[in-house]
Amino acid sequence: MDPKVKTGIGVAQKGMKAAKVGKKALDMKKKLPGEKKKAARKAAEKAAKKAAKVALKIEKKQNRKARNKKAVKNSKGIGRVALAIWNRYF
Repeated sequence: MDPKVKTGIGVAQKGMKAAKVGKKALDMKKKLPGEKKKAARKAAEKAAKKAAKVALKIEKKQNRKARNKKAVKNSKGIGRVALAIWNRYF
């Protein structure tokens, strides 16, 4: 076989392999942004749920503190130790 023909066949085979690898990489690249967007959207939804839950928890705690302070003020016969325990746990 002529060396030039042999070299040409080798180059063609390498080119075909490179084209296959390039096509696979291009396909992966096309898929990647969509997957990233999907993952980002899921993470944002999860963070929003968590933030809403934390905000609700804080709001409940503030309301409970205000309600309990009123209850403590209305009850006159509570001792100092009992008041400290009440403030700490309620």
